Amino acid sequence: MLASIATPLMGMVDTAVLGRLGDPAIIAAAGVGATLFTMIFWCFSFLRYTTTAQVAQAIGRADERAMLLAGLRPMLAAVVGGAALCLLQWPIGRIALQLLAPPRDVLPLALDYFRARIWSAPFTLLSYAQFAWLIAHGRTRTVMLLQLVMNGVNVSLAVLFVLVLHGGIAGAAWATVTSEACISVVASLIVVRMLPLRRWRAVLDDVWNAAEWRVLFRANMDLVIRTLLLTASFALMTERGGRLGTLPLAANQILMQAFLLVANLLDGFAVAAEVFGARAIGVGARATLVQVVKRTAILSLAWGVLLACALAAVETPYLNAMTTNVPLRAEASIYWPWLAGLPVICIWAFLWDGVFIGAARTRTLRNTMLGSVAIYTPITFLLSWAWGNHGLWAALVVLMAARSVLLSLAWPALRRAVGAATV
Repeated sequence: MLASIATPLMGMVDTAVLGRLGDPAIIAAAGVGATLFTMIFWCFSFLRYTTTAQVAQAIGRADERAMLLAGLRPMLAAVVGGAALCLLQWPIGRIALQLLAPPRDVLPLALDYFRARIWSAPFTLLSYAQFAWLIAHGRTRTVMLLQLVMNGVNVSLAVLFVLVLHGGIAGAAWATVTSEACISVVASLIVVRMLPLRRWRAVLDDVWNAAEWRVLFRANMDLVIRTLLLTASFALMTERGGRLGTLPLAANQILMQAFLLVANLLDGFAVAAEVFGARAIGVGARATLVQVVKRTAILSLAWGVLLACALAAVETPYLNAMTTNVPLRAEASIYWPWLAGLPVICIWAFLWDGVFIGAARTRTLRNTMLGSVAIYTPITFLLSWAWGNHGLWAALVVLMAARSVLLSLAWPALRRAVGAATV
């Protein structure tokens, strides 16, 4: 959990630093930019999810060659994919911002943010694969320290670039680019230190196996579709919020930063279920898998309730820390109860994500997301028309609840499919 929260803390820090400028349009632009990069980078989230599952399953089988290849291929894909995003930044940015349709005063600021932040793509995607490989080895403390250092560098640079050098929203983006580049280099050194280069070189002949790449991308396509649908759902909320005006859009950005922090805190138990569940599946131990799910479910529920209570208690200090704009604080406060109630609803979707990713049941994740989005999309239009911004938050609750229910219904089939009921 501590490893996970460092990344959303970077977004929260950027928002808080930009909030010192007192302009809701800047915060709204940061929200649009964050949504845009969530859409782009989450398309490559399989570099994190499937890498952890495949490496963990190889470790469970004591197959070092498979473990090395399961890490090396995604790392290569990350570098190539990141470079492609940089080369194609003009059409990507143009199309994405047209889809999100921010207000006129927000659009040029969001474009400034995009033009700077896009250069982090190779480093961001490479870190997905690197951190996944480390997590599969149980090195979550190492990932935590890397993320915390990255966050510290980002905080320092954001203050320097935005408040001292007056770099505005682009300064915040360049702070993120620099911090992510530094940590990706450090992570590479750690990976090589764990396993010397000669052992990585020993599997290079198999890395370029075309058949294995086809298998990798075929397996990941379901997860890419699932992730695209999820990010499109958040993008729809941003687009609808922008139609309500700059103030509601900026308020949603402040609240979404807190939601992303909470989501990553909740995701800690999902990662545990993914890693230990994958190891159990790797040796066909059904009873062990069931025990993993039971324990993480109990811990997740308790943690979700605790986080909901914590959110209810920190509303005023959080909003004061995020912006100096009094009307913006008041606007965000109106919708805070929706945020406070989300943890106990979201927890089940996150937990089942971990279980099914660890089991490599990506088709199940794709299909349940299709069903959830089919419910969410018309409800978003209907409720935003009827209740405005309250309707957008209500629709988000519906999306998370639908995902939780549909994934819960898919669990019995997975349980039956795993080995004999012996540990």
